[in-house]
Amino acid sequence: TEKGKKVFTEAEAFPMYKSCKDSKDVGGFHDFVEVLKLYDKNGDNTCQSFELFKLLTNFGEKLPKEEAKKLMAELCEPEDADGFMPFLPFLTRMCAAET
Repeated sequence: TEKGKKVFTEAEAFPMYKSCKDSKDVGGFHDFVEVLKLYDKNGDNTCQSFELFKLLTNFGEKLPKEEAKKLMAELCEPEDADGFMPFLPFLTRMCAAET
């Protein structure tokens, strides 16, 4: 290891890993914003609708395609001419529905 860099031993790392793995915390609004910012090509809090669809159907608690389409139809703003949609209104509506 490099001088001054901390390296976890297995005995130190395993309890942290287990805690994260066993956690039922699925994140909140700000966590979802950070994820969608990864797909924000224009830096304007928009993403392409197909990217959101892929996220909903392929990651975490995967939604069936029909359910994802229905959710997006209910909660998303319309796409612009280039297929981009603002993701903050979607997240606001989605997180409000869960409370």
